[in-house]
Amino acid sequence: MRSLLQVANQLERFPQMFGKVGAWLILPLIFIIMFDVVTRKFTVVQQAIMNSPLYVILSPTKLQEMEWHLHAALFLLALGYAYTVNAHVRVDLMREKMSDRGQAWVELMGILFLMIPYIVVVLFYGWTFFYQAWESNEASDAMTGLSHRWVIKSFVLIGLFLALMAGVSTLLRQVVFLFGPEELRPEVKMNMLTSAVAEHLPKIEDDDEGNDIAKLEGHYDDSEIVRGG
Repeated sequence: MRSLLQVANQLERFPQMFGKVGAWLILPLIFIIMFDVVTRKFTVVQQAIMNSPLYVILSPTKLQEMEWHLHAALFLLALGYAYTVNAHVRVDLMREKMSDRGQAWVELMGILFLMIPYIVVVLFYGWTFFYQAWESNEASDAMTGLSHRWVIKSFVLIGLFLALMAGVSTLLRQVVFLFGPEELRPEVKMNMLTSAVAEHLPKIEDDDEGNDIAKLEGHYDDSEIVRGG
């Protein structure tokens, strides 16, 4: 059983690594959005770009498509990482009231019968989706759009494969937690439980929480807070 935990840890490294690296795509995404908005608001700048050689790479169509591509790549690379740290939004109407073992069973069944089959099917069709774009050297439908559309389509395969690794990693942990020896359970990282501390959120110590409450109580008499100002 301990070997399953070691395999789970190794599998989890890849989606977490790619997710953290992919998170840096937010910087060029923000820059391109800001540049696109500024050039659209200032007609002089836009006209200067249109009348210069820069228009080949800085046309509004290319900028908009690059925004979509970066957003898609960022989302797909972070998909598996977000699952490993339980950062995806959950709508738990019944699961939250279950015991830890009950929640582990729900997670186990969800991964086996929903997550893994879904990802495998999408990967199967996603390969055709990518290969056709690569074989035909698919480009944007717009005349001034981006070429090599197979590049962004490849992120569908990469992102879902990383999510699959995250799912298998979590599945192995549920198996060890449910069927492993009692002495091994404390070593199992079960951040999918509602009682677990979320890894993606800052940890708040008891003293910090008390200080925050004390600070808030100290302002109860503040007229601005009372009025909501």
